[in-house]
Amino acid sequence: MNNTRPFSMKDKIGYTLGDLGCCCTEQFRSMYLAIFYTLVLKVDPVHVGILMLITKFWDAINDPIIGALVDRHEDKGKGKFLPWIRLFAFPTAVLCILGFVNVGNFAYGARLAYMFISYVAYEIMYTCVNVPFGSLSSVMTDDVNQRTDLSRYRSLGGTIFMTVIVIAGPLFLYKDNQPVPQNFLIMAAICAIIGFICLMITSSWCKERVTLAPVQKTEPEKLSYLQIIKEIAKNRALLGVMLSSFIGIVGAGMVNALNTYLFKDYFGNVKVMAVSGMLSVLWSLIAFIGTKFVAKKFGKKEWIMYSASFSILVFAVLFLFPLKNPMVFIVINGICYLGVSGFQVLVWALVNDAIDYQELRTGQRNEGIVYSSYTFFRKLANAVSGSMGSFALAIAGFEVTATEQSAAFAGNLWKTYTGIYVVCYLLAVLVLRFVYPLTKAKTEEMLAELAAKHKGVSR
Repeated sequence: MNNTRPFSMKDKIGYTLGDLGCCCTEQFRSMYLAIFYTLVLKVDPVHVGILMLITKFWDAINDPIIGALVDRHEDKGKGKFLPWIRLFAFPTAVLCILGFVNVGNFAYGARLAYMFISYVAYEIMYTCVNVPFGSLSSVMTDDVNQRTDLSRYRSLGGTIFMTVIVIAGPLFLYKDNQPVPQNFLIMAAICAIIGFICLMITSSWCKERVTLAPVQKTEPEKLSYLQIIKEIAKNRALLGVMLSSFIGIVGAGMVNALNTYLFKDYFGNVKVMAVSGMLSVLWSLIAFIGTKFVAKKFGKKEWIMYSASFSILVFAVLFLFPLKNPMVFIVINGICYLGVSGFQVLVWALVNDAIDYQELRTGQRNEGIVYSSYTFFRKLANAVSGSMGSFALAIAGFEVTATEQSAAFAGNLWKTYTGIYVVCYLLAVLVLRFVYPLTKAKTEEMLAELAAKHKGVSR
């Protein structure tokens, strides 16, 4: 351990604010950028899907590159990960704002070019913040309960953002069930500024404590990325997290991409989404408080599988029996959120366990590359989900130029929405069950073995 203050609530709050800072740009874009492209810039959803597929695929490839650079960064007394957050938070905020500039008066090809350039530039800067931030938790503490707390508090940052934006977004961004272009830019600027401030607090309040025992070298040693990739490919814990997250994120992303259209065109009132945002406070608090206890009792892997299976069954029923009352749907959807919340609340703790699993197998932690390998799959999932959400919208019969969509589109949208939920979360649970090896008992055994090894090295 480094000679710094003990792990405390200040670290937890700092880490919460870091996730909030990341969400203020990334999640805002994830929720509203495709909507901005289709409803404001009037870009065909098929073209939006292709754009997101290309740009997100590049972004996913970019993650391991940044992860490798982070791992090569030498700690000169200011930390291994924190300097990256300080350096790249500001350009990330600026590029988030630029993404929502109304270029609807540009020629169609120029619109696509602007979208592509601003999208790629933002994702590069955001990766330089997000990969170090995600890796940060693995060096803040090596205590299993504290790491679970960090994963919980990280999810709280996203929950705070989603609660506010789901309430404020529909009320501020739309008038008479139609988008207000300039309000998208205003809200993007507000989110970017708040995000930058939060990340600056994170870089001040969070401390890096866990370091590997120093290794004596007779000459500079080159890092073999190929060997690391081969070792990671043998890490079943990491593979299980990556694959289950990939499938779950694709499902959640596609559903979220269709959410605004569901309320706008199926239920006929986009502003009722604000009620969902208000109730999400209750669901999020229950998930935040309760997850710690159920994960401790049943195990992280076990609880995710049990609770998600319940939500899958509920949505299977909704697929067969459509609802027309938005309030009833909001309540049922909120309860089902509790079921799948384990994928969001506990997944980062699973990643940290995968880092420990890597160290146990190879003797090397390689936090940056392991974490960035995981985020590579998350970015791929976001690419697929964003693209597939736009493609699903087009297949369902969405008309870019229409003020009101057809009844046939509304019916197709409901089946698509509920069907995606069932299929994707079911596959995610099955992968976690059969690929991810770290049950509650095996996780405790792994951590005890690592602790014994660390104690032996420190003597």
